[in-house]
Amino acid sequence: LPAIATSVALLISGCSTIDSASSSGGGGAEGTPTWSIQYQGAIQVRNKTYHVVDLYDVSDSDLSRIRAAGSRPIAYFSSQYEEWRPDASQFPGADLGNPLSGWPGERWVNTRSEVIRSIIRNRLNLAKRRGFYGVDVDNTDLYEHLTGFENSRKTAADYVRFIATEAHARGLKYSLKNSMDLIPAVKSVGDFYQNEECQQYGEADRYHGVGPVFNIEYKRPSSPYKRKGFYSLLKRKNMGAFEEEL
Repeated sequence: LPAIATSVALLISGCSTIDSASSSGGGGAEGTPTWSIQYQGAIQVRNKTYHVVDLYDVSDSDLSRIRAAGSRPIAYFSSQYEEWRPDASQFPGADLGNPLSGWPGERWVNTRSEVIRSIIRNRLNLAKRRGFYGVDVDNTDLYEHLTGFENSRKTAADYVRFIATEAHARGLKYSLKNSMDLIPAVKSVGDFYQNEECQQYGEADRYHGVGPVFNIEYKRPSSPYKRKGFYSLLKRKNMGAFEEEL
């Protein structure tokens, strides 16, 4: 989704989870790794374990500041087509499907296409060259949408496993964003888990046995989760600098 309000959701949802990443920088509930996420405006570097920023839009100087602060940068990008990206011309018309509802300029892609997968490999190569620690890959929940292509959970899980395996081959961590129905099939390749509005919709139990889980809430919960293995942030949908720990 566009950098402005994309599902970037990172930061945690709540649930019974297992710590699978070491904590450096600020600590979350019972030592859970902490996160900051920002796509818009001047990047504010915080004392957090990880910083999620846009793969293309973040400057080299901001990446250097993040690393100098002892934080690990995570690269956000979509697993689908966005017309403003520098590699947009590489997507064959035959591999572009229906528009993403509510997100102008974005379209679903044929995830089984070798050309599409080559583009994803190149994006992972870029993340590696720029010194990112991991990747935050959006829009893998194609099974919930009319994409214009075969869109079963099996197809979506295969795409996730492909991206995660290619990320790991480059020494990058992989974060599964939303796509909760895929967890049983892909948990062996997930390093982190992300969810938007887990607390609002009561989705914590979907993450039982995996973690760490990171979640974004856009409305302040009446009783924020305080559980081991998860870390939550209150954000605004423009994904700017505003950020509050829950």
